Amino acid sequence: MKSFYRRIRESAAPALSAAVLVVALSGCLSKRGEMGVRNYWRDDSLAVFEKDRSTQSDVLRALGPPSQVIALQDQTLFYYLREQTKTKAMYLIIYNQTREQITYDRAIFFFNKQGVLTDFNYSKEAIPTQK
Repeated sequence: MKSFYRRIRESAAPALSAAVLVVALSGCLSKRGEMGVRNYWRDDSLAVFEKDRSTQSDVLRALGPPSQVIALQDQTLFYYLREQTKTKAMYLIIYNQTREQITYDRAIFFFNKQGVLTDFNYSKEAIPTQK
């Protein structure tokens, strides 16, 4: 006749092995990524752009090349985009969960045919500038 403790040990061994396997095959992930142009328009030390005074050259000199240049009928548009992605994930054998947060930081500048700034704006969402 097997002792009580020996029966408990023998019945617990498969459960313990399964628990070790679940822990070994599970994991967590946290990553962060950024894409697009540097968002220099958020830099406080940057010269302020003035409507009807600043030019395309002033904006290019301060911010670098835009993400997109769009030629409209009577004006040119410079579109700057910075994207930040934060991902957190948990992977288990039966259940997986991933959460991703994407933040877009944008600036848009409108110029007339003479290359003079007529309007500009920044997105409400902001990604802190990295120096």
